[in-house]
Amino acid sequence: MSASENETSIDAAQEEKEQISQSYWALVWWKFKKNRTAVVGAIFLTIFYIACVFFAEFFAPYPKEYESEYIEARSTSLHWRDEDGNFSFRPFVYGLEKVINEQTRKRSFEVDTTKKYPVYFLVEGEPVKILGFIPTSIHLFGNDSEDPDANIFIMGTDKLGRDLFSRILYGGRISMFIGLFSVIVFLVVGVSLGAISGYYGGATDIVIMRITELLTAFPQEPLFLALGAAVPITWPSTQVFFMVTILLALVQWGGLARQVRGLVLAGREEQYVLAAQSFGASDRRIILSHLIPATMSHVIVIATLKIPAMILLETTLSYFGLGLVPPTVSWGTLLQDANSVRAIRFAPHLLYTVPFILLAILSYNMLGDGLRDAMDPYSK
Repeated sequence: MSASENETSIDAAQEEKEQISQSYWALVWWKFKKNRTAVVGAIFLTIFYIACVFFAEFFAPYPKEYESEYIEARSTSLHWRDEDGNFSFRPFVYGLEKVINEQTRKRSFEVDTTKKYPVYFLVEGEPVKILGFIPTSIHLFGNDSEDPDANIFIMGTDKLGRDLFSRILYGGRISMFIGLFSVIVFLVVGVSLGAISGYYGGATDIVIMRITELLTAFPQEPLFLALGAAVPITWPSTQVFFMVTILLALVQWGGLARQVRGLVLAGREEQYVLAAQSFGASDRRIILSHLIPATMSHVIVIATLKIPAMILLETTLSYFGLGLVPPTVSWGTLLQDANSVRAIRFAPHLLYTVPFILLAILSYNMLGDGLRDAMDPYSK
């Protein structure tokens, strides 16, 4: 055996020894880092939550209520070279000029190359409150021109002249937070009832399992539409938000409860559980300190795969007008503006919301697949 091969085998043996000596969660983290797809998904989700959920007011150049006279205007592209071929290190955008077609009476906005507006970063803009309580007027990018035509619509505007990019960021806050919050409720209900059903058995098990079978017997989509239609339209947006979140969670906890029940049925016969019972530990302590923690690796994977499903459900309900409704901004309500042939034909930029939804769903799926593999660190 050559010296290089000997060193390689020694390094492999040393790495294997380090894996054996590490804790379970250290092994999970080590295996997760090796999965590049899962890491990429985690990075994209981190960007989404930073840009949409926590600091949308900073990254959005305009408040979500900001209206302009540029109705359904096209996107304004960034340029570094003007029409004369002059290069500029600072990007700039051209102005927009309203044009009326005399035959079709259709309004459109054409690029006006005679007007150039440089793009600045960390500029003073409309006053907003980050997370609703931190006042600021600094935005990531914008322009410092006092000209009312100096606008930067990198994804165009909607039917009221509002910046679509800003509204997508604000809408992502609602949609992604609903997905996260509804899964938390889903986990609390599903894990708790599943653990109780599996530990106690008997009549308690029969009642809980019959309820789960009743929930799964209904077709999911009509059930969601019916529950969404039951929410009164006179309710304020905050109340509708929490009601939609709770409905999404309470309808789907049955599947998780059955899985947790199976894990608890197997776990309650383990030696450490029997030892805790022999020392007089209460049922509550056994369930909370021993049985539920033993199911966490499975529950975490289910949660990461369930969040994108919840986001899609909220988007679908809001798209059909049965969930959140304007003026509340979510990805579903933004898609309502693009639900006609006319919108797709004359304002296709209104579909910019779709790539954000797809990327968020894909990132969660990549993260969930990576966690599913990492939670079994001893497999090859």
